[in-house]
Amino acid sequence: MTGPLPPEVSLSALGPRTRIGTGGQGTVYALTEDPRWVYKEYATRFVDDVDVTTLNRFVRLAAGAGPDAETLLGLAAWPTAVVRKEGVVRGFLMPRVPDRFRVRIQLPRGPDTVLAQVQYLLNSDAYLLDRGLHVDDRMRLELLRDTGEALTLLHRLGVCVGDLSPNNLLFSLDSRPRCYFIDCDAMRLDGDSVLAQAETPEWHVPDADAEELATPATDAYKFGLLAVRLFAGDQQTRDPQAARPRLDRQLVTLASRSLDPAPHLRPAPQQWSDALERSIRRTPPTPPPRRAAPPTGPEPTRPDAARADPVRPVVPAPAVAGSQRAGRGWGLAVAALAAVAVLAGLLSGNDDSPGSPYPTRPVLPTGLLGQPSYPPLPTGIPGLTRPTGGVAGATRYPDLPLRTTLDLRELIPLTRVCLFTDVRVGTGLDRTSTRTKSSVTAVRGFLCGINTDEPDLDDRSRTQLARAATLTKNGPFPVATIIGIRTATGGPQVNVVFDPDGDGSSSGCWRSRLSLVTDDDGYHVGSLSAPTRSYCP
Repeated sequence: MTGPLPPEVSLSALGPRTRIGTGGQGTVYALTEDPRWVYKEYATRFVDDVDVTTLNRFVRLAAGAGPDAETLLGLAAWPTAVVRKEGVVRGFLMPRVPDRFRVRIQLPRGPDTVLAQVQYLLNSDAYLLDRGLHVDDRMRLELLRDTGEALTLLHRLGVCVGDLSPNNLLFSLDSRPRCYFIDCDAMRLDGDSVLAQAETPEWHVPDADAEELATPATDAYKFGLLAVRLFAGDQQTRDPQAARPRLDRQLVTLASRSLDPAPHLRPAPQQWSDALERSIRRTPPTPPPRRAAPPTGPEPTRPDAARADPVRPVVPAPAVAGSQRAGRGWGLAVAALAAVAVLAGLLSGNDDSPGSPYPTRPVLPTGLLGQPSYPPLPTGIPGLTRPTGGVAGATRYPDLPLRTTLDLRELIPLTRVCLFTDVRVGTGLDRTSTRTKSSVTAVRGFLCGINTDEPDLDDRSRTQLARAATLTKNGPFPVATIIGIRTATGGPQVNVVFDPDGDGSSSGCWRSRLSLVTDDDGYHVGSLSAPTRSYCP
């Protein structure tokens, strides 16, 4: 492992390795035989969710970025080789964090050398003094300038950081303060992600339900948030005026614009360049103050501040394989099938072959109408009997008389709302993951229910039924788009936009967060938040 890295390597070829960090997504190992590289191994529960094609594109970018390749590898722990075990992608190699991005810091338990996470800098001067860190406003400005330049390069290469937070950004305080990005496999390349996008708590965009994640606009927002918190010495403020005592007026104005709820109004990090340069020239360095006493201050306000672990701290919940429960809303499925059969004039018998669960339907490209996708009819439903007379082989369903005349006025609406609806996946999500596919199945069942005034919910309380009725009243919805999937206790929460026109019009859509629950049959909707008006995706 001492020569140039191939794009793919076998796990057995890495040789001896030592664990140096563990996080929610997996474990990071140092390579004994080649200390230039470290290996990130995904936890077993995430292996099936990894978008291998996108991970390979990350690796190829480092090799094919031309003059920018060396710069990219100098500012980020970028994936440089895919690692397989018995043919299965288990992780990747990346550069080891350079020593200048580690810092000797005074902690209550004693001095320690840790990754120089920017979160240490988002505290008061008294805290920094207690930790043995000297950071003046000149250093803050230079660090902000370097971060803006790094973001400009990444955006030019088609990369969006997405989870830009002080956990995933390191600093150095050498002659010119520099930044360094870790957890780069959580970034987004040309609209694609290795794993589903997520955000660090308190570093989320203002309306994550409606705004696509990991775009230049979200990076611009979080860059402004970084500037405010860096100069305010506060890990949670979103008020640009909190930085006003130490940040000049023009930079406060840029920060205010960056925090605008409207994504298209936020200035790109590159637009900060001139103002930062002027402010740096006007801000002289200051000598380090004398420490008056041994460190007694509290730990950083974030509980994981001292975690020397380059693994992403906020990750999606484990994917749960499974499909929609065949028994839920069976009357709707049967009615839709009967309608299609009558319309086609091809109502035929059902054999005794065993039924199958609903298959996972592939996500169609945006703009294409979803095609019907229903399984063979199951034969084990209580009350489902073979007829004693009539057409041989025809199956009789309880409380569902078969039509002898064609009534298009009654049949077409049911056919349209249940069979010709489309559930789409926003571009910020990993549409190939098991969890995303299962979420699509759950949303499709719920969409059919609200379109036919039969909402399929575990929680049948008056409040929940009233919320579902709001959607029913404003439907039917030919299209529902999943714009976000969040980790939550008990199951994922899926942010969904319901489009009554199906053409992505500028307004008129409705948004709700569906809380999914799971059982032996897969995901289904347990409850939903109060629907609100929303712009269409």
